[in-house]
Amino acid sequence: MANEKIKEINSPCVGICQYNNEEFCIGCFRTAEEISQWTIIKDDERERIMGELDTRMKKLF
Repeated sequence: MANEKIKEINSPCVGICQYNNEEFCIGCFRTAEEISQWTIIKDDERERIMGELDTRMKKLF
């Protein structure tokens, strides 16, 4: 386990941290909770969130 490489899923943050009426960030399309938990959630949850971002963006624009 010690030599096992940890897969890192980078944050989708683009430095535009403003929220719309649906409480999604208009820069990365995550919720405030998702953003605040990003560093402690597991990779499978990060992958799930990343998979939803395009759909969220399309709904908002």
